[in-house]
Amino acid sequence: MIRALLVSMIVCSACTGIVGSTNSGPTGGGDASDGGTLEDGGCIPVGRNDEVRLALAPTCAGCHLTGSKPYWASLTAFETMVYDTGEVVPGDPDASKLVKLLKGTASGSFRQMPPGETYAAALARGAGTMTIAEVEQWIRELGPRGAVRAEPSPERFTVRRLTAEEMVLSGLSQLGLGLEDFVDTAGADWETEAYVVRGGRFFVWPKDWAPGISTAYVSDARTVERYEALGGMAAVDNRGKDTNLSPAAVQTIVQLSQAWCKRAIEKQGNTAVLRHVTLADKSASKSAEIKRNIGALHLRMLSEPATDATIDELYTKVYLPAEATSTKVAWTAVCASFMRHPLWLTY
Repeated sequence: MIRALLVSMIVCSACTGIVGSTNSGPTGGGDASDGGTLEDGGCIPVGRNDEVRLALAPTCAGCHLTGSKPYWASLTAFETMVYDTGEVVPGDPDASKLVKLLKGTASGSFRQMPPGETYAAALARGAGTMTIAEVEQWIRELGPRGAVRAEPSPERFTVRRLTAEEMVLSGLSQLGLGLEDFVDTAGADWETEAYVVRGGRFFVWPKDWAPGISTAYVSDARTVERYEALGGMAAVDNRGKDTNLSPAAVQTIVQLSQAWCKRAIEKQGNTAVLRHVTLADKSASKSAEIKRNIGALHLRMLSEPATDATIDELYTKVYLPAEATSTKVAWTAVCASFMRHPLWLTY
């Protein structure tokens, strides 16, 4: 049943640009009503600012949909950048950092956006529809910010799957794993040098994160490929995030859940996954403790208490059949079922 839910789960990424502004007009924020979607699945913009946000999204949203500067996550977030950060100076495009970044003439750590490719080159290959001249004209005519709702709208709640970054970080944390479980720690400076990946550990790590991945792999050179299969971004390659539940992502999630849960179960003294039992405990004499541990792991992984019926189902349909092979296999199966659960994928 869980596998069917996973495969059929639809990640609802609505036109979030509608959340926020309530001032309609040709240059200001948008109307509060849902603009809906176009026949091709694109968003109907709500006001001029939302038109600009959506037009720039193909080149900007890949890096700025989440993180410390998620300006393309919604119209509210975009207008925060426009009116509150100094990135845009209303009426003065020449003084606006946004224009300088698009032209590649900004000062500071980043001279151009998107990184690795000029905005003009991105437009030439069809990524985006708004020229720099049109951005400058929008800034000259920039109207006042629309009124921002004080309360979130329950009708606008959407569900999305975890990003690749969130899967890696939450997976490591919840399973009680760390870098030392996947990379070579023999060198005194291993934490500050490019990681050398141990073979057979199914490590997943992005190309962008410092100190990076060494080309001197022990036997596993697919670390970055797996991260990208999960939809992870690579700014150095101008690759944006992909939060679709693609076949490649599903396959990688299944493999990741099995490999990482096995690693966590084998780790000595790892109470993150084996809090109330050990691998020596079997159902013949420790059924109550095993069920208690299933409940604890359910709460840890899915952030909600399990009902007695759910615990019994996991015990009889997942744990017991696998225990015939070994308790290690049984607990790996229980743990992996949580990582493939829709509640974990949308945690």
